[in-house]
Amino acid sequence: MRSLYPHAKGILLGLKEKGIDVAIAARSPTADIATIFFNKLGFSPLINLFHFSL
Repeated sequence: MRSLYPHAKGILLGLKEKGIDVAIAARSPTADIATIFFNKLGFSPLINLFHFSL
C-alpha cells in the first residue's frame, strides 16, 4: 500500500503521542474517496478532524 510521503505516518504518530491535534482540510468534489484513501492507509485514527468542501 502506498503512502502520502515516506515519513508521514511516523510524524502523525509522534504528534498524536504528544497530544497535538491534526486536521485535514481540502477542496475536493470526491470527499468520500479521499476518506476511503485515508482509512486504507491507516491515517484516520491519527487525524482529529477532516473537512472537505468544494
